[in-house]
Amino acid sequence: MADVSKLDDTELVKRCLTGDRSLFEEVVRRYQNNIYGLCLRKVADLGQAQDIVQETFVVGYENLARLKDPSRLKPWLMGIAGNLIRDYYKRRKLAGLPEGHDVEVIGLDPLESIEQRERHELLYRAIARLSERYKAVLIKRYLEEAEYPEIAAELGLSVGAVEVCMHRARKALAAAMKELTPDF
Repeated sequence: MADVSKLDDTELVKRCLTGDRSLFEEVVRRYQNNIYGLCLRKVADLGQAQDIVQETFVVGYENLARLKDPSRLKPWLMGIAGNLIRDYYKRRKLAGLPEGHDVEVIGLDPLESIEQRERHELLYRAIARLSERYKAVLIKRYLEEAEYPEIAAELGLSVGAVEVCMHRARKALAAAMKELTPDF
């Protein structure tokens, strides 16, 4: 069998639908960072973001036959994630919980050291304080490992604007971290 990582989305979806559902693992591998980046930009709670990512792929797997244009697999999955994020905020609102970023970071690997956990918590709390644009460029660059031209295309900016935004986002992140821990 050919290397599945070389299949385009259309062929991958077609093969999944004709019986080899195990190929959906390649879909997850391909798009998990993109979906996770979206969830982190919209949901400050790390554990909740991870749950939404998992749920996105479960819903995608169960509804793959409903995908009308297999070449649009990534936007379809991003749409599912967006709907799940909206549902998350609706449930919070119905429960009377605030929409702010006053959440506790949970869901980290239990094998991580306490020090690593504290650094992660600090970083995610600092990121949660940033503007949507700053969060977007940082997450796309460092989590999704996107290059500047790709970030520019996705955000509708010029490459130069992304460079300026990235510089300002890093400065804002450093300021947010310093505010959270003055001896940082």
